[in-house]
Amino acid sequence: MPVVENAWRTVRFEPAEIVEPESVEDVQRIVREAAAAGRKVKAVGGRHSMNHVFRTAGVLVDLRRMNRILSVDRETGEVEVEGGLQLGDAIAALDAEGLHLPSLGSWHTQSLAGAVATSTHGSSMTHGSFSDIVTEMEAVLGDGSVRRFGDGDALRAMRCSLGRLGIVTKLKLRLTPAFMLHCEIESGPADAAFAEATERARADEWVNMLWLPDLDEACTRVLTRIDAPERNRAARALERKFTRRSTLSHRLEDVAFFLLGHAYQIAPSWLSDRYAGLVKRAFFDDQGVVDKSYRVFLYDQYREPTENHRLRVIMNVEYAFELDRLEPMLRAMRDLLAEQRRRGRFLNYPRVHVRFAPKRDETLIGLNADRDTAYVGIYVVGSIRPKRQIPLAEAIERLFLEHEGRPHWGKFSYLGPDGHHRFYPGWERFEAIRRDLDPEGVFEEGADALEDLDTFEDPPLGAMLRSIFDRDEYQEIRLL
Repeated sequence: MPVVENAWRTVRFEPAEIVEPESVEDVQRIVREAAAAGRKVKAVGGRHSMNHVFRTAGVLVDLRRMNRILSVDRETGEVEVEGGLQLGDAIAALDAEGLHLPSLGSWHTQSLAGAVATSTHGSSMTHGSFSDIVTEMEAVLGDGSVRRFGDGDALRAMRCSLGRLGIVTKLKLRLTPAFMLHCEIESGPADAAFAEATERARADEWVNMLWLPDLDEACTRVLTRIDAPERNRAARALERKFTRRSTLSHRLEDVAFFLLGHAYQIAPSWLSDRYAGLVKRAFFDDQGVVDKSYRVFLYDQYREPTENHRLRVIMNVEYAFELDRLEPMLRAMRDLLAEQRRRGRFLNYPRVHVRFAPKRDETLIGLNADRDTAYVGIYVVGSIRPKRQIPLAEAIERLFLEHEGRPHWGKFSYLGPDGHHRFYPGWERFEAIRRDLDPEGVFEEGADALEDLDTFEDPPLGAMLRSIFDRDEYQEIRLL
């Protein structure tokens, strides 16, 4: 049987079959045949999810061939695309039409349907998540029929469906006229940044924060619209910095990161300032850049493809909080991390990322449904003494739940399912719609996506280190 692995090397499973449909009719046939055989069905796009949201023992429907842009209305900004269209392909093609997405995260290799299904987001209190800009959807249901969703609670459920309602074949999205952005990054004491975070998030159109606990500093990244005819020198220099590097230099950097990370865990009091300083320096890569909006949003566009994800395997734990809870939660987290450091436990990738989104009613179970939202994420490297990280990460997640955090539908969790559904007022309505659309449970695996995740307690270090010599672990940088 084929083995499927996600992009981050944190999930592996064996479906009974992998199929790649090219049309809605193909999807209908696949679903009908699977249902008749008693098999479950799941769709997959860019394989970016860090949990089991797309895992199945049945039929895995890879939508990569359903990747067309079907229509573009420049006047309204509304576009219709197929569900398997990769975000990067959509960005490039729609830029040529004079249209941009109003907000983006830092990666572009997800499929649009997958990003919508998991409530993927950027960082803006003006613009919501991917789910929030969807105006209409088409999906193949469990009986093989095709249904169009244009309003009501059924559309709200489909906008963040976790792949549990049907296979999304088409989406309509509302975009914005193309625009340029300027990036400005500043750093200062964490205490002041915590106190100002909520006000700052509401005052600026796009803002996010990186907290460095070891330094007790926070860096704030603010993006502002700018009327500029072209990208500036800083943007061109940033591109050259990464595109002119050799694969050998990336391999050496991965080895250095691995060795320094282990040294940091062995002697954290000696190396914490230097190690955290390197993390801080990377965040400042695009300081002063002026460029097209998507290039500034996608600040990982150069690093992601050139890093060995098997050696730098990342578990990103992210929760969504009510915005007014952010400051007390961060202060409680600072106390928790200080106590854990006294016990000799240090995050092996010492950074905490904070992003924002406004309250929206477009979904039933979107991360920012029903409340202004702050997203807080930690990062754990699976190859750097990960066993020591487990009690620390679990303690952080328990704190997140105490503050009514909602685990990100596409990210990692050490605790697994822990009653987080109770923080969604629309959860019961979502489940009722799921039972109505898929009464036979064709898309229902019967296990929570956060169950049984590999915490790399015993990482395969030999295979991880050998992967440095594997050409497939290092991809070409795609310039959008």
